[in-house]
Amino acid sequence: MHPETLARIEQRLRAAARRDGVTALVVGVAVFRNGKLLVVRRVPGDYLGGMYELPGGGVESGESLAESVIRELFEETGLVARRVTDFLGWFDYATRTKAKVRKFSFLAEAEAGEITLAPNEHDDYAWIDADALEDLPMAPDMREAVDLLITERERGPARIPPGLRGR
Repeated sequence: MHPETLARIEQRLRAAARRDGVTALVVGVAVFRNGKLLVVRRVPGDYLGGMYELPGGGVESGESLAESVIRELFEETGLVARRVTDFLGWFDYATRTKAKVRKFSFLAEAEAGEITLAPNEHDDYAWIDADALEDLPMAPDMREAVDLLITERERGPARIPPGLRGR
């Protein structure tokens, strides 16, 4: 995705979040390798501990969404993102400390490399396809997003249909 296109998307996303009263922003990063999607498992005792999710985390002050995608992918997995290729959609959720968080998910290409997990955040990872998805514990919103992503990837472009964006 061209940086200018990504910047325009970010402007619209941030404006919508402000309009909706959402101040806590996070990113999720979808990375495929050999047709399988990378998911990581949250450590026990953490919010949603034991659940699998896309790598990602909080957008820091002054950081663009693309910068956050690149930083979070590296911090959580050790993988180096080559580029952000697509915006996939978003959904809102609440945590123990925040009433409303908006998670934006992006597709990224990553350089080859071994997974190195941040031990205080994740304790396992898996490269999954549609068959493996049903066996992993996952929050309902994350399961829906990952299922759509895998299904679309297997059928064609890795993109959540526009009618489902913003869920």
